[in-house]
Amino acid sequence: MIPVTANSGLLNRLYDWLAASDPLQPSDVIFVLAGRECRKHFALELLREGRAPTLLLSVGRFEIRRFSNLELPTKFDLLAIASTTEPRRRHYFVEIDSGSAQARRITLSRFGTLSEILAFSDWLREHSPVRSATIVSSGFHLKRIRLCCRRLVSEGTKLSFVAVPDESRYLRGHWWRDPNTRRLVLSELLKIAIYRLLGQRLMTRAGSIPAFTEV
Repeated sequence: MIPVTANSGLLNRLYDWLAASDPLQPSDVIFVLAGRECRKHFALELLREGRAPTLLLSVGRFEIRRFSNLELPTKFDLLAIASTTEPRRRHYFVEIDSGSAQARRITLSRFGTLSEILAFSDWLREHSPVRSATIVSSGFHLKRIRLCCRRLVSEGTKLSFVAVPDESRYLRGHWWRDPNTRRLVLSELLKIAIYRLLGQRLMTRAGSIPAFTEV
């Protein structure tokens, strides 16, 4: 356990190293990693502001019941779609644009974030006019997302990585005080080490898994 008297400056710098966020800029698509609901609320704000014409939400099995709480620009019953699939396979990409929405189930491996980035890379190949993407997640997650994207996303797509600002501002100064948040942040260090250690072998193995399955 990190003591309360620990050097907060050092802990802040550790968070900054994980959470390096790019400036917001317009893009062709906003992609949101599964996880904390604040990520999706923030991305919906960006969509309403016209930061991109398309929003792609990655939705994990434990988020599906709460999905109806989101203020989407169009009605979409993801729970009804997911009810026909066994729980462990319930992970979807929900694409929202021009007042419509559609879902596709993605295939997960042991490494969830890697599977999401792989599926996103395949989505980009299917949507060739897309030349830029804003990737949204929690700040502490961005370092590992960048690592995956360098391996799996075509260099022809301009990527920017954006942390949820309110969450990141709070966590930067408090993450070590809460056991759950402390576990999340410190586990990122271990996961980054694993991804770097396994390197190309891990990425190649992930690439052999079909990214999408028909809903």
